[in-house]
Amino acid sequence: MTEHICSLVLSVMPPKRTQVEAAVEALDGASVAVADPSGKLVVLLEHSQQQAQVDCIDTIKGLPGVSATTLIYHQELENV
Repeated sequence: MTEHICSLVLSVMPPKRTQVEAAVEALDGASVAVADPSGKLVVLLEHSQQQAQVDCIDTIKGLPGVSATTLIYHQELENV
C-alpha cells in the first residue's frame, strides 16, 4: 500500500481564518497543524492515492479567503 503525505502553508485573510480552518478540517485526510491569528496555517495531508491529494490541494486553493498555498513537503511511502 502507498501513502502520500504532504504539508502546505496557507496564507489566509485573517477575518476568514476560522472558516478556512473548519473547511480544511472537514476534508478527508486533511488537518490544520498550526494556525496563527495573522492568517498563516500549516496543513497536513495524508492520502492513499496521489490524485486524491491533488484534488484536496485544489479544493483548499479554492476556499474563500485563501490567498496563497505553498507545498512545503511531499513524500510517497511504499508498503505502509
